Amino acid sequence: MSEQKRILLIDDHQTVFRLLEAIVRIKGYKLLYAESGQQGIVMARQEQPDLILLDVMMPDIDGFKVCQYLKENDGTKEIPIMFLTARGAEDDLETGRKAGADGFMTKPFQTIEVLKQIEKLLAAKKL
Repeated sequence: MSEQKRILLIDDHQTVFRLLEAIVRIKGYKLLYAESGQQGIVMARQEQPDLILLDVMMPDIDGFKVCQYLKENDGTKEIPIMFLTARGAEDDLETGRKAGADGFMTKPFQTIEVLKQIEKLLAAKKL
């Protein structure tokens, strides 16, 4: 059997973690959790997840800055990052692209859609 894929969720709301954990467990993925931007950066560097799901609005460092930092860091720049946020305005999408995001999905999200995006980004990482 292949190694279990690990996804890091960086979001300050545990309810999002609980919902996503149930969703990704169905596919056999393991969900790691960081509840702040700073903790997320540390965990991404230590854990080297296969994918990062990142909220924009957090109490310490906003998700755009976290994404930019991770994409500029040699140890984490290859990890795909998808924003999972309530902020879905066109300027937010553009800011996310400029920060280096590989995907963008707005909350509230449909379970099937978030799974499709996760699988798409995980498959693209193999190439």
